[in-house]
Amino acid sequence: MTGGRAGNPNRMIQRDADGTGGPAAAAPAVELRLPANGELLFLARLVAEDIASSAEFALDEVADLRLAVDEAVAAQARRADDGAVLECAFRCAGRMTVTVATTSSWAFPPGPDEVGWHILRALTDALDAWTEPAPGTDGWRLCVEFAMKPFPGQR
Repeated sequence: MTGGRAGNPNRMIQRDADGTGGPAAAAPAVELRLPANGELLFLARLVAEDIASSAEFALDEVADLRLAVDEAVAAQARRADDGAVLECAFRCAGRMTVTVATTSSWAFPPGPDEVGWHILRALTDALDAWTEPAPGTDGWRLCVEFAMKPFPGQR
């Protein structure tokens, strides 16, 4: 795990053993926007599951992905302001990359002091969380991004 980038002390990155990882490469994205109130969060899990099942992910990898998506959306929904939208982006180009973002008056994204962070770190190949000013508000945009690679030959 590396520390923050210059100018953004709230940014944490877990890199792969080979040094890759971090923010997603430019791949076509499926985007999902839903209320961050908890009622429709299961839709993010369903979208991730469908994309991974269509790619080269084995059943156990799809189950791990569902759990990781559940943890990321739940963590972000807990931090979201009332009426906030949860934005999920799913990219699959060699690996599945999921970005979950919301707006909040709380300036801190999920991090290593939380059990959920450790769950995400155990399930994923790359994990990143950061905070940036939310355009048009006095609040913050909280972002969590993780990636998982399918294991070859397990399908």
